[in-house]
Amino acid sequence: MNNFEQQVKLAALLPEIARKIDQMIADAGLPRQPWSLYTWGGNRCQYIGNAPRDDVKQAMRETLDRWDEPEGPPPSRFQS
Repeated sequence: MNNFEQQVKLAALLPEIARKIDQMIADAGLPRQPWSLYTWGGNRCQYIGNAPRDDVKQAMRETLDRWDEPEGPPPSRFQS
């Protein structure tokens, strides 16, 4: 399977992955959360999410800005 075929196969899987992410969040008893998932490889970045693209772009910018700052502890260290 070449890179293009792999990327086509991945693109076909992304909607199912998206449904599973939403379901896992709901199963945890949480309200709907905005999210996005990126993959890269095969000379192509692919994206799927459940939020408006402009909101995702803003979140990406905020994440990149935060990554330029000294790293604090991840939220997972504060599990309840």
